[in-house]
Amino acid sequence: MGRSLPNSIDVFVGHRIRLRRQALEMSEGDLAAALGVAAGEIRKHERGEERVSAERLEKIAEILDVHFSFFFEDVPNSGGAGSGEMIGAAGMASSFLSRRTRRRPIRRVVPGPRDWRFSDR
Repeated sequence: MGRSLPNSIDVFVGHRIRLRRQALEMSEGDLAAALGVAAGEIRKHERGEERVSAERLEKIAEILDVHFSFFFEDVPNSGGAGSGEMIGAAGMASSFLSRRTRRRPIRRVVPGPRDWRFSDR
């Protein structure tokens, strides 16, 4: 099977990691050593080929001396067809939470005259 394309958010976060690392004139090897991982892992994170866990991203933010939210600043909005609009971390969270998903009726158990029964109200 072939490789799937990297997720656009993973690529964006990886780009922000590389941007900050290079701004500090830090090599991939230096960042990898500080994290206790191989330089190849850093390279995969920066290319978006491998997702960065929240725990590791927090450590990277500490090493690169930035707030965790730095990696999500100006995330491209993927909501519209090629809108190219940029949204911040707060906007990204609100965009995610406001997405409409298929809604199913909530079924709950309510006491009935003889036994428990299901209700859709």
